[in-house]
Amino acid sequence: MNTGWGILGMAALVAVTLPAAGCSTACPAIGYVSTIQVAVQGDTEAVHEVQLCTDEGCSEPEPPAAPARPMATPDGWVALPGGGFSPKPGPDPPAPTYPDAPFLSFKPSAGKWAFHPARARNGTPDRVTLRALASDGTVLAEQEHDLKWTKEDPFNPCGSPVTTPPLAFQVGHR
Repeated sequence: MNTGWGILGMAALVAVTLPAAGCSTACPAIGYVSTIQVAVQGDTEAVHEVQLCTDEGCSEPEPPAAPARPMATPDGWVALPGGGFSPKPGPDPPAPTYPDAPFLSFKPSAGKWAFHPARARNGTPDRVTLRALASDGTVLAEQEHDLKWTKEDPFNPCGSPVTTPPLAFQVGHR
């Protein structure tokens, strides 16, 4: 008798847990970068940099890429034991250092700026302040914006990238 209840109990356990196991969603570990686009309008001649500021602080320009390794010259080659040549080992170029800022900025084209979160910070703030800076660091204009984020695929149970409409930043007189 005891074995009959054991088998029946095991069958009931499988019947209860099997549907729950079939409904689980395994999501890949994907990090989405939420970029904020800004179009600077008006008197843009004196604008050297645009900053995006949140409660965490203000953005910094993205560091330049690391310099490319120099090409090997004829005297910069080493003969390999089995034949052939290899470039002489040399010092690696220094890796770029990243500022401790909530966002990094870059300028994709004239009058356009883009901002993306630096490291693993919250890249979807509700409110930002834009600042136009002259080459000497003077603030030429400042404007606050509320951001509305929308998921690109709201029905994806694993999440998806979020976007916000581009911001128009008026500098100077209209």
